[in-house]
Amino acid sequence: MFMRLRTRMGLFVVGAGASAGSSPLGRDFWRESPLDYLRGLRSFPAIVTPRGPLTQRMIDHSGIAIGDIFPGREIRPGTDEYPFREILKRLPDEFAREQLKHVLAHARYFAQTEGTVTDSYRVFRAFHASVIADYNHDGLAQEFCGATHAIVEMHGAIHPVYGAPEFGAWISGLREFDIALPPDDLVMGLPESWTDTRLYRRLSWVMSKAPQHVAIIGYSFAQMGSGYDDAVTLACFVQRFKHYPGAILVVSPDPTQLCAMLSDALEIKTVYPIKRYWNVLAHAYLETQRDPDKFRSVDHAHGFLYDRHGSGQTFPIPPRCV
Repeated sequence: MFMRLRTRMGLFVVGAGASAGSSPLGRDFWRESPLDYLRGLRSFPAIVTPRGPLTQRMIDHSGIAIGDIFPGREIRPGTDEYPFREILKRLPDEFAREQLKHVLAHARYFAQTEGTVTDSYRVFRAFHASVIADYNHDGLAQEFCGATHAIVEMHGAIHPVYGAPEFGAWISGLREFDIALPPDDLVMGLPESWTDTRLYRRLSWVMSKAPQHVAIIGYSFAQMGSGYDDAVTLACFVQRFKHYPGAILVVSPDPTQLCAMLSDALEIKTVYPIKRYWNVLAHAYLETQRDPDKFRSVDHAHGFLYDRHGSGQTFPIPPRCV
């Protein structure tokens, strides 16, 4: 696989799994703002008003339990139940969105201020100049790969200043006051719109290229249950790559379902599952390049690193985390 990526122009479709260890994924994504709200709350309004679509999704999918709010504390029998579910219905829209933007911008902010680089994106520098369709908001693809590849931030990117501690302090005030802020251009945590002209222009440009292979990394077209939030992207992808003669590589911890869906929709047999964690795999590959005698193979390196560190770690491990 890596030989192909090094020597041929391709299209990389990059999702949240590529930023594992740097940005919240899956359940952590939906819990980030609600948990912060409940832990730092000093007061809340008596009246419940309708929440925006993103806020309501966070409330519905957070799956928060009392132990998540007060970790390590013993809840004794007979203690009055803390009404956190009722409180959560009052999660302010602007706080929920701005807090999530703050967390997603952390990695890029510290990359710029501390000079850190993550191997999940550093590895792209070893690949042939290609197109990266980035469906993340953290801006890490642009930060680390923009000099080598054409980066298209499909759903928009958050400015790194949002990751500054000062911005986090400002956000805390939004817990108490549901203040309306100017809209941004991010398609974040919600379905794509068929009338989004910015997305249409980006898709048109990406799909006009002629890659020799496609690599889908940590991306599922934002599957939610039996549907896909990124249905516009999926429809364009299927139209463009139907009967595609090249290889489509799907890198994911569990790629089987996505591979089967794409194989059927595209009517091809060249959709290949790569059952690996991208953050671990990218580091494993770079480690074998740095020291060819350290591991027997990239697969051996991936297994060793996964057994030792798990899948939620950014590589190389920051000194403060060792």
